[in-house]
Amino acid sequence: MRNLTYDCVEQAMKDAVPEVQDKYAELLRWHTDPPGPYTLFAQVLKPVLLPALSSGSDPALLKRIFDFFEAMAGSSDVQVRNLLQVEIVEKLVNDKTKLSSAWPHMGEATRKITQETARIWRCEENLPEE
Repeated sequence: MRNLTYDCVEQAMKDAVPEVQDKYAELLRWHTDPPGPYTLFAQVLKPVLLPALSSGSDPALLKRIFDFFEAMAGSSDVQVRNLLQVEIVEKLVNDKTKLSSAWPHMGEATRKITQETARIWRCEENLPEE
């Protein structure tokens, strides 16, 4: 995946995780203005990610999602990394069970952001043992 920029992260999400299309269409039906990336991640991507993490029944979906997160984590655009940190990682580090489920799927850059976020939120005890 190319270096992600904030202005293309929405399309990159839809390309990487086509499973979001139904939730995306539903969001657009009741949203009067075009939703921004933070709204999209909160209301479109997380509702696909969290059940997939809980069930673990679709490893291909989890791989695509976490490959996308790894591209975000490795982006030179700080807004892309912040989006990942605020809308995804902060939620994971505050829930030990979800974080434990997500950890094996994370790449190196995503894990680094996750460790930094856990330190900031003072919940390093939720990080899995390596």
